[in-house]
Amino acid sequence: MATITVDLSTDPISYSPGPEVKHGDTVVFSMGSYPSSYTATVTFPDGNCLTVSTANPYPYQLGGSHALATSPLTVSTTALKRVYSFDVTIDDGSGDRSGAKAGPLELDRKNGGIDVTSDPPKDPL
Repeated sequence: MATITVDLSTDPISYSPGPEVKHGDTVVFSMGSYPSSYTATVTFPDGNCLTVSTANPYPYQLGGSHALATSPLTVSTTALKRVYSFDVTIDDGSGDRSGAKAGPLELDRKNGGIDVTSDPPKDPL
């Protein structure tokens, strides 16, 4: 099984080796070159293809008091073949939202997707 690393610090978000995954592969979300004071929250607005565990509760939190990368997240064996879009909210940790770009509750946002490229295994009849 392959491991795909999703670097949240690049613009656009980058994938190594790519955004395509198969059932049972693992995905690691990484803060990349962001300073450790930054935090990120990763959510899947239209369904999550990754299994959720106590080690990686959903939504996925990185940076700040959390690790700078998630533990490997496994692509669910029941995930349908499609692109699973995700949203990332980045907070620089400054608490200052008074600038022209950011309003009082506005944070930096990015989005990406994980492409499940194989159909789930069929149940034997």
